[in-house]
Amino acid sequence: MSALPPVNINRLLTTLDQLLRIDSPTGDTSAMEQDITRRLSSFGWKVSQTHRGNVLAQSGDDPKRVIAAHLDTLGAMVQFIREDGRLEVTPLGTWSARFAEGGRATVKTRQGPIRASLLPLLSSGHAWNEAVDTQPVAWSQLSARLDRPTASREETLALGVQPGDIVCIDPVPEFDDSGYITSRFLDNKAGIACVLEMLHLLQENKLTPEQPVLLAFTNAEEIGLGAGTALPRSIEELISVDIAPVARNQASREDCATLGYKDALGPHSRTLLDRLDNMATDHEIEFVRDVFRYYHSDCSSTLTAGYDASTALVGFGTDSTHGYERTHQKSLTAVTQMLIGYVLSN
Repeated sequence: MSALPPVNINRLLTTLDQLLRIDSPTGDTSAMEQDITRRLSSFGWKVSQTHRGNVLAQSGDDPKRVIAAHLDTLGAMVQFIREDGRLEVTPLGTWSARFAEGGRATVKTRQGPIRASLLPLLSSGHAWNEAVDTQPVAWSQLSARLDRPTASREETLALGVQPGDIVCIDPVPEFDDSGYITSRFLDNKAGIACVLEMLHLLQENKLTPEQPVLLAFTNAEEIGLGAGTALPRSIEELISVDIAPVARNQASREDCATLGYKDALGPHSRTLLDRLDNMATDHEIEFVRDVFRYYHSDCSSTLTAGYDASTALVGFGTDSTHGYERTHQKSLTAVTQMLIGYVLSN
């Protein structure tokens, strides 16, 4: 058994930092699609894009194996312009308003971007006293305060703001010397960084996948329309690279990879998971097994769309998923090793 090439963690983290700084909330992913397409062009794989904008890359003809990683993130949208000129917003994807509170954001209008802050309706203790601690947590309890002189609906409309405008929340990434990475939207920019690092390792070590592989970078996974809208019907197995929630009732850890055996839809393929388990064990890749009850992925969307394919989830362990997320470079290294071990296996 040949040893796997070592992961270039500095390159992987540089890639992740660059990806995090590209806004790509569900419904506004074109900048990310263009960046991924540009990056893929240097690897010699056949690159294409579906009508919905999903980016595909394949190493050879008629691929049966798929690695999917979604490029869309959480975000928000302008729902309504209030009489005081502030904005009601509705979430894009499923996430709690408590993690949006206090976030800096960009409202993308037809007249250009406008910076804003997402604030609770009662945002000042000096004005509302203890009521700031008892107001409910809900998107209806938030408003976007624009960094423009506006105090009325008419003045905000004059700025070019309209219902349906996308609101991109700042990721606020931080890379710590301890190896921890903290940011919004590691889901799933970290997964994409691992896939791109796999491609770098294949290229610089002159390695070819054992079987043709299709990479699917999907753009609406956060609303359930992931790989199920992007793939040829001839595929036989799919691995979704995605976040693995770390919590006191989960087995996932921030310092290793996760094999997900079940999500909200149901169990994944025992045969494919056993192959990944054996491969990772043979290569001494550290991983844990976990089961997710309230979790959907590109696996779920593929199976829901009726594909006759085996599925498995490979995740990077992350604390506070869909919040201010944190993982460790050890987890990203292990996931990358898992991916390159998979494509080089029979």
